[in-house]
Amino acid sequence: MKKLFLLTTVILFAACQTPTASNEPKMSNEDISSALKEKAVKLQDAILTQNLEEFNKHVDESIPFTSGESNLKKFIVMNSERFNAEAKAKWGSFELYDINVALSPDSRTAVLTFYAKGDYTVDDSDAIDYSTRASSVWVSTKNGWKIMHSNWAPLEGGTGIPE
Repeated sequence: MKKLFLLTTVILFAACQTPTASNEPKMSNEDISSALKEKAVKLQDAILTQNLEEFNKHVDESIPFTSGESNLKKFIVMNSERFNAEAKAKWGSFELYDINVALSPDSRTAVLTFYAKGDYTVDDSDAIDYSTRASSVWVSTKNGWKIMHSNWAPLEGGTGIPE
């Protein structure tokens, strides 16, 4: 009877163990936050420079990446097809700053809030100052953290991107 009890206990204990998604050690929330801040900057640089290879590191084909651009038009789907369009704005400078990361209780979803500033020109115009506030939603997948959604809006009298 004692052996049966011991065997049952071992089986129950093994059955209750949560399998990990991979053999990698779990990252701390601080490490996740740091990595996501870096990914947000790299993704935006890839979009501005139309670097499709880098862009693809931050998106997942099975997860639509929607964005509300700072020109306040309808939401768009960001994908590789958008890289074929000629950019209307030529960026002089662009910077994300004050990036904050809020993780879900299971640390598998993150909302980043941040600000962006810089300047751009359209055709032969003088430089236009750019100032927005933004947020993005990232999800942890088997292929790493991927962006799912972003939303941008002019910051208190600031200017977003051209139409």
